Amino acid sequence: MIEEDKVETNESVKTSRRWQASSTAKLGFTVAGLGIGGMLAYLISRNTRAARGPARQIESPARNSTDNVVDDQGTTQEEAAQILRNLKERGFDSSDEKLAIALGRTAEEIRAFSSGREIIDDDVIMKARGLAMHRSIRVD
Repeated sequence: MIEEDKVETNESVKTSRRWQASSTAKLGFTVAGLGIGGMLAYLISRNTRAARGPARQIESPARNSTDNVVDDQGTTQEEAAQILRNLKERGFDSSDEKLAIALGRTAEEIRAFSSGREIIDDDVIMKARGLAMHRSIRVD
């Protein structure tokens, strides 16, 4: 009787292990299938976009204009350049290099911002206003 219980217990343990192994295998196949399906969906969508042709970048006159808004306060490119010039003159002895170090940019970028050759982004203006506020410099 005891031997029969041991045999039944061993059989149930083996069955339980087989069920766990098959369950793990099923989960593995499901995950692999989802991965392959996702990859196929990505490739199909990429090929569909490529077949339509390159995405057209429509450049509006406002993008090339110096009147486009730089930040959420409505600062235009010209106003942003003026803020940088004021900050440079009043707080950094009119030195592009000193202002560049303070803003984490290169001196060439500062010169390009001031001359209008490069578009001033919101990060530069936020840093410039923060520096001005910290040093009690009026830039507006």
